[in-house]
Amino acid sequence: MATSLFGWDLLYGSVQNDIKNNRDILVCLTHLVLVSNGFKCIGLGESKTIDGTEPKSETLPKGWNDDYTIRYLYQGRLYNLNATSLDDGVIINLIRIDERTVSSVQFNLRQVAQKTGTLEEIIPDYKSLVDRIKEDLIDKVVVSTKSKNVSSQTDPPASRSNVPDPLYEPPRVPGGSAPISPVQPLNPYDYGRSDLDPFGIDPLRVGPRIGPGLGGGGMLFQPPTGLPGPGTNPGIAPGSLPPGARFDPFRPPEGLPRPRGPQRPDNDDFPPPGYDDMFM
Repeated sequence: MATSLFGWDLLYGSVQNDIKNNRDILVCLTHLVLVSNGFKCIGLGESKTIDGTEPKSETLPKGWNDDYTIRYLYQGRLYNLNATSLDDGVIINLIRIDERTVSSVQFNLRQVAQKTGTLEEIIPDYKSLVDRIKEDLIDKVVVSTKSKNVSSQTDPPASRSNVPDPLYEPPRVPGGSAPISPVQPLNPYDYGRSDLDPFGIDPLRVGPRIGPGLGGGGMLFQPPTGLPGPGTNPGIAPGSLPPGARFDPFRPPEGLPRPRGPQRPDNDDFPPPGYDDMFM
């Protein structure tokens, strides 16, 4: 959208005797857009320092079109404007000194129709030029690139703020394998559940979760919760089994009888020939 611009008649009247060519008119238009957006001219040159005593003005200083090097202040920061002549145009650069950022805009000399008259008569398409100066020359340097970089590095992603970590493991008791949590009753049907449901988020499960070391392991027998001692793991040399290690024992632990019904064959044996044959 084109931006309204006021003050051309006053500016042009103050520098009319200095105008030599179409480049001068394009630099004047750029100066007016800068001033309209809060910039103050503090003189000529390319010095990169200020002492705070520089006089501020909305007019162009004498000799402004000798080499097109003009200094401005905006929100306490120094900006240097440089214009470079081309065969049929001009390139205007605006340098933000404190961050060493540069913006530029290029105009064709044929965009200036005449050297006298109203702004519409001198630059018929001045509104599009004003928009380009605002967007390509001013907006690209007045916003700090450093503050944008710091903001992008420190702001946490909103999408991850409330997402639980599925790999979180509760703290364990020193020397044992069970997490620090209230003891739950053992459920004989939950053996191997942790292999099928490693994160404990099965929506079909009913009742309290059986944690590691409390009946939910994937082994035939859970590892001991304390340091191994004599007689804890028969057949295994003391110190060879790390505390809390997953293992299948070589034989049932001592003290656990294996009753078997009188009419029930051993599940580890093959049935006799013809067993369970209805025609036998």
